[in-house]
Formats: sequence, C-alpha cells, structure tokens
Amino acid sequence: MAYDKKLLAAARRELERDRAAHADELEARRRAAYAREPRLRAIDRELSATAVSVLRASLASGGDPAEAIEQLRCRNLALQEERGALLTGMGLPADYLTDRPLCAKCGDTGYQGSATCACVRERYARLLKEQLSAVLPIRDQNFSRFRLEYYSTRPDGRLGLSPRENMAYNLDECKDYAAHFGKDSPNLLLYGSTGLGKTFLSSCIAEAVSARGFSVAYDTAINIVAAYETIKFGSGDEEAAAERAARYERADLLIIDDMGTEMGTAFTVSALYNLINTRLMAGRPMIVNTNLLPDALGEKYSPAVASRLLGEFMALRFFGDDIRLMKKRQQM
Repeated sequence: MAYDKKLLAAARRELERDRAAHADELEARRRAAYAREPRLRAIDRELSATAVSVLRASLASGGDPAEAIEQLRCRNLALQEERGALLTGMGLPADYLTDRPLCAKCGDTGYQGSATCACVRERYARLLKEQLSAVLPIRDQNFSRFRLEYYSTRPDGRLGLSPRENMAYNLDECKDYAAHFGKDSPNLLLYGSTGLGKTFLSSCIAEAVSARGFSVAYDTAINIVAAYETIKFGSGDEEAAAERAARYERADLLIIDDMGTEMGTAFTVSALYNLINTRLMAGRPMIVNTNLLPDALGEKYSPAVASRLLGEFMALRFFGDDIRLMKKRQQM
C-alpha cells in the first residue's frame, strides 16, 4: 500500500490532537474529583512518588531490591483499592482517574514496532474518503444503491444477452474487484455509451477501496491532461498541478473518467500514454471509463495507447438505454 504522505501526516497529527484532548479531559476529571475529595489528590501524589523513593532508599542502603519492590507493590495496591473505594463512593467508576491510552495496541504512539498502528490507518482511511468525497459523490454512490431494475430484460440481437444480464455480470465483477483489491489487481476498461453506469460503478469501487485504506485518485481525462499542460507550459498553478500529477502516478488506484472527451492533440496523447505506461510499469492498477468502442480507441489515440488499453486492461462492456435520461423522465 502506497501512503499519501500528506494524508498520513494529517492522520498522525489528528492522533496527537486526540491524545492531547484525552489528557486534558483526564486532568479536568482529576481537578473535579480532587475538589470533591482531597484525599484522592494525596493518594495520587503518593502513588507517583512511592516507586522512586522506595527504590532509591533500597539502592542507598544496599538492601535487597526484591524486598523493596514487594513493599512497593503492596503499598500501591492498598492505595489503589482506597482510591477505587473513594471513587465508587462518589458514584464514579473505580478507574475514573486511571490514565488509559486511546489505543491499547500502540499506547497512542501511532506505531507498533516500526509499523503504522491500526489507529492511524483508520484515521488515514477516513481522511482518504473525505478527500475522495470532494470529487466523487461516494456517500450516494455505493454498491448497495446500484439498481439493476433500470436495465432492460429484452435481449440484444447482436450480443445475445439483455442489458440487465450484462450489467449483473459487470456488477459482480466490480464488486469482486473492490473486495479483493490489492497491488496485484488487474486494470479495468469500462466502455460503452453514456449514462449506463460506468462512472457510478467506478465510484462504488473507489468508495469500497478507500474504506480499506487504499489511496484512490479520480479525475476526468480532461482535467488530467490540463494538469500536465500546466506543468509543461506553466499556464497556471504549477505547484497544485504537480501535486495532482503525483497523486495520479502514485495512488494505489487511479480512475480516469470520460477518456475520449479530451482534445485529441499530440500533447494529450503523449500525456495520457506516459501516465498509463508509468503506472503499468510500476504495477499500479487503473480503471479507465470511456464512451469509445475498441475500434474507436485505435482511431482516437496512438497505436501504443490503444495497445495498452486493449491489451493490458480487462474490458467490461456497457450497453442499453441511457439510465440518466430514464431517471430524468421519471422525475418530470
């Protein structure tokens, strides 16, 4: 899994803020409890000082540290029992003033050994989804909301199956892709006419994959080319464009939407070829959505681009009536 460094740093900062807030809350509890029962403050002070004083005295006298440690243990247990009894007598849990970390696995350090702890990964996954929500309506577009009933059951004479049968197959393939996504996942080419669910199913995959902590970069082919044009020709915010390009190239999954709607210039073809080829060489999966049929891809792009899209991607065809138009008519 390739972490987005900025989001990972943000997840760690969030853990730090949560840890600080947790410490502040515990301190507020202590102040309130001490005000009600001053003996609690004395107990806590003795608990924090006992270990140092007993061990220091043992070392100074040359005595047996084991005996001192046992005395310390007994005294601490007695103090803890007294504190617990006082707290329960106040109607509070016995562990009300115990300092427990938010994450028992890492003690709120964010690391388990040298590995990133699950508590940071969970925050990272949520931040990924929030970032993705800025460009995709993934809260409204997930597999549970996909409706096969919009697709006709009338068989297509040329293909021998109905749009609904075809979409049931595509839906199962996309669900399986999302459920088993990893660095060895194949590339997907979703092609067919507009309004048939290509972007919707891509969003469903993005929602499911990002929820598992994988980074997802989504954009239209037009915007992707525009980012590389800005970098090449300095025609806008070069720093922002470079950040976007880095996400396109390094994200665990890249989704290129509406490929084929961008201007067919030499630079466009070159930019898309370089991006696709870079990710193929690095073994980073992609999903490409296009309204173009395979033959039209060869006409729109260079043989090198068409070869990679048709040879290195698993193709899923979409056909039938425009679902968006159908829904719009129903709402009129």
